[in-house]
Amino acid sequence: MTDKRKIKQAKSNKRKNADSNEGSPRDEFRKRRKGGSGHPEYIYRKVGNNYEFIGITHSPITRGVKNIKLDKNPDPSDESDAYIKPTPEKRSTSEFHKKPLKGWRIADSDKPKIEAVKAKGQKKKSDNN
Repeated sequence: MTDKRKIKQAKSNKRKNADSNEGSPRDEFRKRRKGGSGHPEYIYRKVGNNYEFIGITHSPITRGVKNIKLDKNPDPSDESDAYIKPTPEKRSTSEFHKKPLKGWRIADSDKPKIEAVKAKGQKKKSDNN
C-alpha cells in the first residue's frame, strides 16, 4: 500500500470511530413501555439504536442493591424521596415511550451524583474493549 493510501485510510478510520463510541448526548426522562413498572428513567446518551440511562425509584434498595438518594425529586409534582440506581443501563430506543416527560429535571445539587454513576458505566465499557 502506498503512503498516500495509508494516510487516506487512517483518516477514514478515525472519522468512522470518533462518532460511533460517543453517541449523542441527551438530558431527558422517559418511561419504558414494558417491564419498567412505571418507573421513569433518566436518559443521558443515545448510541445507535440504544439509550444509556439511569433508573429512578422511590425505594432505597432495589433487588438487594442500595440506591443513591437524591436531594430533590426530579418530578416537580412529587415531594417524596427519590433515588437513582447505582449503575447505568442500556436498552433499545423502541422500549421507551416516544415523548419525554415534561417538567422533569435534575437539581444542580444532584448532578455530581449523576455524573459519578455515568462514569461507572463508561469504565465498564472500556474494560470490555
